[in-house]
Amino acid sequence: MTYTDKRVAILPVLVVVALLAAQFGGCSRSDDAADSEPKSFDPITADAAELWDRQTTVTADLLTELAEDFNETHSGLPVKPVSSGGYGDIYKKVIASIRAGVLPAMAVAYENMTAEYMKAGAITPLDSFIGDPETGLSQAELDDYFPAMLATNTFAQFDNQMLSFPYTKSVLVLYHNNRVMREAGLDTPPGTWDEFIAQCRTIKSKTGKYAIAIDIDCSTMSGIIFSMGGEILDGDRTLYDSAASIRAFELIETLVTEELAYQIPRRTFSDENALGNDEIAFILRTSAQRPYLVDLFEDDSAWGIAPIPQADPDSPHTALYGGNLNIFNTNPEQSASAWAFIKYMTSPEISVRWSLETGYLPVRRSAANHPDLKVFWSEWPSNRTAFDCLEFAKPEPNVLGWQEIRGMVEKAETAVITKLQTGRQAALELQKDAQAVLDARRK
Repeated sequence: MTYTDKRVAILPVLVVVALLAAQFGGCSRSDDAADSEPKSFDPITADAAELWDRQTTVTADLLTELAEDFNETHSGLPVKPVSSGGYGDIYKKVIASIRAGVLPAMAVAYENMTAEYMKAGAITPLDSFIGDPETGLSQAELDDYFPAMLATNTFAQFDNQMLSFPYTKSVLVLYHNNRVMREAGLDTPPGTWDEFIAQCRTIKSKTGKYAIAIDIDCSTMSGIIFSMGGEILDGDRTLYDSAASIRAFELIETLVTEELAYQIPRRTFSDENALGNDEIAFILRTSAQRPYLVDLFEDDSAWGIAPIPQADPDSPHTALYGGNLNIFNTNPEQSASAWAFIKYMTSPEISVRWSLETGYLPVRRSAANHPDLKVFWSEWPSNRTAFDCLEFAKPEPNVLGWQEIRGMVEKAETAVITKLQTGRQAALELQKDAQAVLDARRK
């Protein structure tokens, strides 16, 4: 796998979903309500349950191998993974297929994509599968999933139905370069945001280096807001005017004003190279980047992974990332195989194997007892950091209009970094604009 294979594939979705959602879905209350009526679609392949996925090279080979293992013991339709491009490509294909009246059995999707599919009447809610006495999940099994992973797939705008299931999950973490920190006389990564700013100032004064490189990203801002003790949404109201949100944008303002940070070109991941080359001390990134950073450092003692800093370390929070699996409204045979495969992929044994070989996180708490994961954690303490963060990770909103709001968050962050607005000004303007979008898309 090349250094950017896995990551670049997700980039088009940020623009594509917003544009196609506006074109396909409309914005009025009456349109949203009408379009959410369930429809029936023909399966795109009659003799197999297709999974439209975004995995490439090594991870695609692993998914194919797992599907083959599943098919050996599954009595229903075989599951057939189909590499379908990045998230944006898959979204365009699904929208085109909805219009054509044919769909695969399932596809990987972000929550905002799932909301648009549901509005179009294409999604099969999973509640009936989960509650099936023979093929569903027991309460003990449900309790084994991390709560945030189930919460992000439960959609309040659609009667609190579970419309997708966790698949490729990760959390926001702080990566730190120990060599740069030692050069500045620092021994441990910061636990609070006040400590973080203090360490950034020390690094700047002692080494002359920037402390951190910033990639404009909504999910990173969401994680910072969560860690400040805030929320993004309360029912039908966005909360970008909250004290926690304002403080998050003021944090960015401080980093830029004091020249403790610089902005990297959008979606280039050059901050990871800078971290590996001892040019900076910190980056905030998804835990799924760990395998790439392993290749950049010569030894484990040179770097580490920590939870992101907190306003209150006794009440920590971070952001939950990643794709989920949808089941589409085709026919019972297709749906049964899709659900059986979802259960298989998120079973404790397979979840651990998927995690160890891809860098994604296990979706089950009981994974902590698996011997292979214990060995992995024993090899380097930072290998366990992201898993431990799952207990306090929070998902971003899954409401209609969220993709458009994401763009607004990144515009607000850009305004702060380019010194066009203060952190407070950017947060307050964002609140007004984001609320207008939410109001327009509300069912």
